[in-house]
Amino acid sequence: MQEPGAMLEAANTWLQDPDNLGLPEYRTLAELHLHRVLLPLGYLSEAEKLVVGSAAFSEEQRLDALQAISTARQQQKHKHSDSEENQKLNQEGSFSNKFLSLLMLLRRLWDSTVSHFFALPFRKSLLAALILCLLVVRFDPASPSSLPILCKLAQIFHWIREAMFSSSYQLPIHD
Repeated sequence: MQEPGAMLEAANTWLQDPDNLGLPEYRTLAELHLHRVLLPLGYLSEAEKLVVGSAAFSEEQRLDALQAISTARQQQKHKHSDSEENQKLNQEGSFSNKFLSLLMLLRRLWDSTVSHFFALPFRKSLLAALILCLLVVRFDPASPSSLPILCKLAQIFHWIREAMFSSSYQLPIHD
């Protein structure tokens, strides 16, 4: 029983052998093979061939067997459509879960970066912002076309420094 395919092939060969058609147990074995092997394993076309091609079944048994095959075929189609729907839902669900976990990771990374950025002293953060701007925008500081941008950026930094430190660094005037 290590090779069920070989056992199935041997049973099919025995049932198709014309010498075995005259045996009294042929009808019983054919019914058992149909109901206990072929239908549960889903070999519906083989089951149909056995029922239609065999003279061992009476008309009533043949009709019952064909109805059982039809029922098994409908159940197989129903299971297949249900499994496809479940697979689609699982794929959509896993995609949304992966997307949400990616968004959460990006949010944590952003929060960590912002908190680290605000923990640095002001001058270091301005220098980091300038370097980041140079890396992201990728302009060449030596190029004449980037000179107005650098001048404007330096002016903005100067205004920020004056606004933040003007009152704290003024020397008190004594008369």
